[in-house]
Amino acid sequence: MSAISMLRRLGRSAAWLSIALLALGFYAGHSRAELIPGQDRAQLAIEQDKLFQRMLREPANLDVAFAYAAVSAKLGDNEAAASALERMLLFNPNLPRIDLELGSLYFRMGSFDLARDYFNKALAANAPPDVRVRASRYLEEIAAQQSPSRFTGYLFFGAQHQSDANVAPGSPLIHSPVGDVLLSSQFVKRPDINIFGSGGFLYSYDLGTQSRDAIEVTGIGFMNHYFRTQRLDLALGEATAGPRFNLTPPSDSVGRLSVKPYAIFNEVGLGEAQYFYTWGTGLENTAALWEDLAVRTVFEFRQKKFTNASDRPLSTGLDGNDKLVTLQLRQRVSPNSELLGQFDFLDQDTRFPWYANRSYGLTAGYHIAYDDPTGWTGLPWETTVGASRLWSLYQSPDPCCNTSSDPTIFVPGKRHDRRWRFGITQAVPVTDNVALVVQFQRDIVSSNLSLYAYTSNSVLIGSQIKF
Repeated sequence: MSAISMLRRLGRSAAWLSIALLALGFYAGHSRAELIPGQDRAQLAIEQDKLFQRMLREPANLDVAFAYAAVSAKLGDNEAAASALERMLLFNPNLPRIDLELGSLYFRMGSFDLARDYFNKALAANAPPDVRVRASRYLEEIAAQQSPSRFTGYLFFGAQHQSDANVAPGSPLIHSPVGDVLLSSQFVKRPDINIFGSGGFLYSYDLGTQSRDAIEVTGIGFMNHYFRTQRLDLALGEATAGPRFNLTPPSDSVGRLSVKPYAIFNEVGLGEAQYFYTWGTGLENTAALWEDLAVRTVFEFRQKKFTNASDRPLSTGLDGNDKLVTLQLRQRVSPNSELLGQFDFLDQDTRFPWYANRSYGLTAGYHIAYDDPTGWTGLPWETTVGASRLWSLYQSPDPCCNTSSDPTIFVPGKRHDRRWRFGITQAVPVTDNVALVVQFQRDIVSSNLSLYAYTSNSVLIGSQIKF
């Protein structure tokens, strides 16, 4: 039974890690353009036109010019906003806040040289401390953007409590091939606490082409340690490498279209011994549609090679390959919130045919950033709520369990699992690069074979550091 428990524990840990990366890593790495829903955009467009007419009548009214620039920036009309702010500097050239806003507008438009000039001008003046801090940060980002090499990442560490740490059935009674048996205490549901650490990085090298194609190398790692169930201590590392080609959009409705083929290698340890390694390849496509919908598709093929150990002597029966197809959607709802959707199809082939399966998964989530309700740091808090549904269909009868109503007749059955997962993640920033993270999650797995059914609740608290 231990190999079964370890396999399921690994699957849940890998799934948890992917959710953590989605909820934390992606948000840490992407800047967010301000996008306005259609009704609000129409109202802002009317207000922009009114302010423009007032500017024509009152060219020296700096308040009107600034209001016009603010509305134009919200609409994404950066050129109009910049023109209005530059006009203000004609009347008063010593306005460091205006220099800062102009620099940020040109930064958004990708005109880094102009942006740098305005940020330096803001720093040269007798600017307030907050203006100097923001201008300095923009200058650092410009230096990073213009460097052919970029390195970003995060570290995440903390502790987690799980009500079913070994992913075991709640009932010790199993209908086995030799009749009904009671599992020993180590193979039934056991709560535990683990400490963990994870991290990820992205290294990108600009190839100097007009479309800014690049070589990208990514890495993720995860380790945990249980206080009671140490045989389930997990360690994994994965690296990918490949070129990213930025393609010319085929239409006005498609932007930031890219394609990335890459190689994959990972290593996984379980209970302080090697568990398996994989090698393979993948293909990723990303696109932004209609300004507010981000789409990402992934195909990956992995060849798996397992290693036996004293407490799992049949692990090599899991040798085989995985084929994964993923579709991710991210829809902007408001300037500070978005909907997340994901579909996954996984085809797992194994030497033991009763472990070979095809799984289908749907995930939905909602992410929102909002002002600090306490006012302690003044940095926005972020909340992500989500739910997922997974269907797993196994290809051959499983010899673990008897599905016959007559205990004297052994009839194995094909395994069919269903899983619900519900979770909420709260991120509270301490500084620009450090955040406190709390996550609550509930897993409910039902199966036609009672050995594989379980329910588990988990609470996680940790700190995330971005770099």
